[in-house]
Amino acid sequence: RCHSRVWPRLLPWPNTLRMSGPPTSTQCSTMTESPEGVRRRPVPVHYDWHVAPAQEGEGEEDDDGVVFEDEQPTKLQEYIGIFCDYVFWILLAYCAANLLLWIGEQFGLVQPHFEEWMPVRWWHNNPHGVQKELFQNATSGAVTVAQFEGLKKWITSGPGGWVSPKLTVMDYLSERGRYERRLEVKESVEEDEVLVRLPLSHVLSSDFCKQDLTDSTIRQVVDAQTKSSEAIDVSPWTWIALYMIAHAGKGAVAASPESWRFDSLLRSEYIDAALSYIPIFWDDENLHWLNGTDLLNIHVLDMHAAIETEYHKLTYLVPAIQDSIPVIEFKKWAMVVMSRGETVDLPDRENKTRNIPQLAIMPLIDLVDHHLPMPVKPLFTDDDLLKYQETGSRTNISYNADSAAVILKATVKLDPNSAVTVGYGVRSNADYLLYHGFTMPHEWSDLTICTQYGMIELPLPESMPTWKSQFLAHPYRFAVPACPNHKSTPHVIIGAARFLVATDQDVIGFEEKLIKDPSLLEATPAFRGDKFLHHS
Repeated sequence: RCHSRVWPRLLPWPNTLRMSGPPTSTQCSTMTESPEGVRRRPVPVHYDWHVAPAQEGEGEEDDDGVVFEDEQPTKLQEYIGIFCDYVFWILLAYCAANLLLWIGEQFGLVQPHFEEWMPVRWWHNNPHGVQKELFQNATSGAVTVAQFEGLKKWITSGPGGWVSPKLTVMDYLSERGRYERRLEVKESVEEDEVLVRLPLSHVLSSDFCKQDLTDSTIRQVVDAQTKSSEAIDVSPWTWIALYMIAHAGKGAVAASPESWRFDSLLRSEYIDAALSYIPIFWDDENLHWLNGTDLLNIHVLDMHAAIETEYHKLTYLVPAIQDSIPVIEFKKWAMVVMSRGETVDLPDRENKTRNIPQLAIMPLIDLVDHHLPMPVKPLFTDDDLLKYQETGSRTNISYNADSAAVILKATVKLDPNSAVTVGYGVRSNADYLLYHGFTMPHEWSDLTICTQYGMIELPLPESMPTWKSQFLAHPYRFAVPACPNHKSTPHVIIGAARFLVATDQDVIGFEEKLIKDPSLLEATPAFRGDKFLHHS
């Protein structure tokens, strides 16, 4: 019975199964019989082998165990396993480090560090030389006269457009070498006489420029803004700058005045000359004169940041803009809009029955210079300021619904060969220089200083929590009137200081109340004794 069976032997060599002959009598004699009467044969098992469980039904045919050896991993499998281990531990360490940083920021132990930002700058190598060259070219070849005649034809081609024959544009070169184009009257002009009637279709407002379908770049930005999952707001002056960039070179090559869509007086060389007097386009030598002032440390950098932020919005929406419109070119035309733009009440595109203040470029009208007379006495209240601005300006710019045009009208009698001027408003010399490239006399500034606001800047405390720092993109700033006033100055300072000691529950609680009652943001009357703290 022992010799009547063939025993399979599993050798340690992989995938090799050799059949041996029947066991000898000696081997057979070593078999033992279990109490149940089943004879079992001892099998030597290698320490690396394991016994595979029998499949269903196999035990009835063969009651002997089958021994298999584990397959050794290849080199490739070993390397992959090591690589996966490295990736796992690196990711685990990264998550742990971020968790520790977050905990440190929450407890004020770690302050976030931001890379120092440097604006993209440009300045003309020889600004005085280009001023003289422009003046010589304009006067020798009567270039300005020809451009002015073409501009008048473009305005009169619109519905209701009209330009007074008394107007002319003259070229001037100041004693300091600054080239200027000035709008003047050749004859005497009476009070309330209309000088320019600019059709609404020729007014470059943000709504008008945004709806322009002739430029592919504007269409792409509008489509991308509509399809974007994020709410990306584009400033009104950005739409005007895009329109001006697209159409600046088309007026010079247009076949007829009717096809012009832009003020042909704004040539690229004239833009470079005019912008050379604005601080954001100064070189380091000229900026040295502004060292230590808020104009350089705050306003100039803020202007760079605002323009570049809008440019990055455009490149985010339409990446191709980065190749077609360099950041310097966009910055130039943005400053043209800010320096020549005027806020005027224009019809609302959504509701034609009402007018809303809109920033707009008004060709020919934007050539009027700034002029306000010297105040007779210092200005203290808002009423004094409003009355002074209304009576000091020689012209008035307003929208007329009957003619659907912007009207430039004289408010006083103008003598022959006098300049057509308008008041830019009572502002600080820092604003005049930053946006227009000029300053007012010292005496005029002293008489109007109480109408200005000063900027107080405080560094953020090191112990300030991160949730509070996120509300402040720059050091803590707040504006207070230049002249101390018991009605406003203490309230503004207390309101600013209140934020330093506010808790997160104060902010969250106020936001929850504001959702339920939006009228909390409206000015509400308070008792005289509580007015000081109520404002904060």
